[in-house]
Amino acid sequence: MRIPNHIVDQVRDTADILSIVQDYVRLKQVGNNYIGLCPFHEEKTPSFNVNPAKGYYKCFGCGKGGNVFNFVMEIERLLFVDAVRWLAERVGITIPTQVGDREDYDKKEIVFHALRFAAKYYAEQLLHPHFGLHAIEYLRGRGLTDQTIERFKLGYAPNAWDGLLKAAARESISPETLVRAGLIKKRDDSQGYYDRLRNRVIFPITSHVGRIIGFGGRVFTPDDKAPKYINSPDTEIYHKSNVLYGLYQAKHEARKEDRVLLVEGYTDVLALYQAGFGAVACCGTALTPSQVKLMGRYVNEIRLLYDADSAGQTANERAIDHVLQNGLDASVVSLPEGEDPDSFVLGHGAETFRDYLQRESKDWMESMVAKAMSNHLLDSPRGKREEIAKVAKRISWVQDDLLRKLYIQKASGLFGIHEGDIAQEVIAQARGRQAKTPQAVAPPPENSSIVEEIPVEQKLLLKVMIDYGGSMIKFIMGYTGIHEFKEGACRELANALVKIYEEYQDQSLKVIQDGHFEVSETAQQLMATLMIEQHHVSPRWSDLKVTVPPLHEDVQRVAEESMLVMKRKSNHKNIRELERQILSAQDGSEKQMKLQQEYAKMREKRIKLQDRGIFYAGE
Repeated sequence: MRIPNHIVDQVRDTADILSIVQDYVRLKQVGNNYIGLCPFHEEKTPSFNVNPAKGYYKCFGCGKGGNVFNFVMEIERLLFVDAVRWLAERVGITIPTQVGDREDYDKKEIVFHALRFAAKYYAEQLLHPHFGLHAIEYLRGRGLTDQTIERFKLGYAPNAWDGLLKAAARESISPETLVRAGLIKKRDDSQGYYDRLRNRVIFPITSHVGRIIGFGGRVFTPDDKAPKYINSPDTEIYHKSNVLYGLYQAKHEARKEDRVLLVEGYTDVLALYQAGFGAVACCGTALTPSQVKLMGRYVNEIRLLYDADSAGQTANERAIDHVLQNGLDASVVSLPEGEDPDSFVLGHGAETFRDYLQRESKDWMESMVAKAMSNHLLDSPRGKREEIAKVAKRISWVQDDLLRKLYIQKASGLFGIHEGDIAQEVIAQARGRQAKTPQAVAPPPENSSIVEEIPVEQKLLLKVMIDYGGSMIKFIMGYTGIHEFKEGACRELANALVKIYEEYQDQSLKVIQDGHFEVSETAQQLMATLMIEQHHVSPRWSDLKVTVPPLHEDVQRVAEESMLVMKRKSNHKNIRELERQILSAQDGSEKQMKLQQEYAKMREKRIKLQDRGIFYAGE
């Protein structure tokens, strides 16, 4: 189904590329750009740049780049039309459709539509003066405000076998789609369907970008013998091992604090959010590596608030392993016996909870040693040896060299063992792991050598035309031919810029910034590079007696000097080629005489170029 051009333009103009990218990459501002680790290839040194003013991103490691549509297409593996829909939903723009066009929707979009409808249905039932009365009283009794209920889109599934099923039918949503969304189940006798969630408070589960992908349902009456929680099954959209409840709402606060609280239940997340804390919870699973990586897009530290019982302690230890193995730091907070985050915040208030976190938080090592001491595991030499090995193994997972050394120092103090002995154990643990695990050779990044191969003066000319639009396109192309640009992406982009100027004249700059022209993927990546790459002059230009000012000081002179260098290089190349042809031609032949005449003209042109006479008639 075609999306009207004006809608595409509206989505592009409204979508903030910085906000979109920050859902996937932790960025730090450096000048006009924001930089971070590339989400498209493995790297330790940040080479991924975003320029929000120009609306472009670029990784100088793997070469990927483009506008906000390109980013969403790449990161979410979407086609262009689906990326536009995805962003439109994100920024609240409605794409007009007809009922008959629904067959053209991407299959997943149909499921997303059903999930959105279900969330709206459950929310309406919660506010129903009769059906939802007890459910909303329960939520308010848990201390939740109407603002929090609305923010998390909480709802109520009525005590009916087919309430959602019938409501969806009125909106032409088929039972097959509801099954794919995990909302209904087929009856055992295969004679129909029934709602999966009934007579429960509903917690919509959203992805980290805010799309509803599943639901959790909780009983709220004390005499209900049904399971306390029922969650959506895994579907083509919802994979519980990759999702964290509350991350979409928590990520702003988490990014600001550079840490996030990991708790056990939905209501813990809600209570902490309401008190001003960024918190997330797993959706019915133990913490997984993919969930840690997801949190790592926003924070460097995960603070674990699991129950103090044995199950909670075991979960703590496994969670610490996943956190450290994936390059983040872990800390642990044990609440007083009988308390969970929800009850603590409700009973004592946000400030008391904040003070408690500050006072009682232990890093992962302190937590492990404290647990070992409380279980008397350090009382014997063998027990102590085993605990040292456990800690050393986890230190070996720490990727930062200085942080690893600091942990070795800390372990030395906690165990009363010489620092060098701890370091040796860390090395032994790392070697033992390497011996057991075959070392896969990481593939090199998809480095865009095309950009590096383009002469610097041609890159500057393209950059000037991209950054300044019509006036500079007209100026540069008045003295330069398309054929003078390097064949491939460079020439393609130059040709596209000329066509834009011919069609849009003074409006060329806006058209360029909006990306309203068709070029190949390679040319798009070149353009993204030039949009973000800073202006650097080759030191070799001084050998050519060319002095180039900073781009912002005298853009016309930058263009003149770049054209001068390009023409000098071209002239030198032509002279060398003519010399070769003259030597290979028959002496005294007509061909040799014509070549010598052309050679003389080229030599004369060289003198003019050496005198900086680039702008003369006919050039």
